[in-house]
Amino acid sequence: MDMSRDVELALALAQGRPTGPAADEVRKRLRIYLRLLVDPAEEYAKHLADSRARDIATATVGHARGLLRDQHGDPAAILRLLAKSVSWLMRYVFQTQRQRSTGHSPHTGPAQATPAPPA
Repeated sequence: MDMSRDVELALALAQGRPTGPAADEVRKRLRIYLRLLVDPAEEYAKHLADSRARDIATATVGHARGLLRDQHGDPAAILRLLAKSVSWLMRYVFQTQRQRSTGHSPHTGPAQATPAPPA
């Protein structure tokens, strides 16, 4: 499963007439990716310290959830919207994973040592 490759493929297909089995398969995979990413991305959004960034990320997650419910529309537009949503949610999830792996508490900065209880 290569999300980035499928995002690029979807954007390329959307330039033409994205109909037929190949485009259907890419749309299907992008929806699967959205289902995998939407909950972790929502967690990322909830914990952002900056209110404007939090509002934008929350709206992006909400839009992605809407795309999962909506199956109709212009095939090229839907393909582009799915691809862009997967791309943004991947960034959010990657950012959370990167912060955790570097010892930073997600969205708040370096992890703080828990103070020892008084003796």
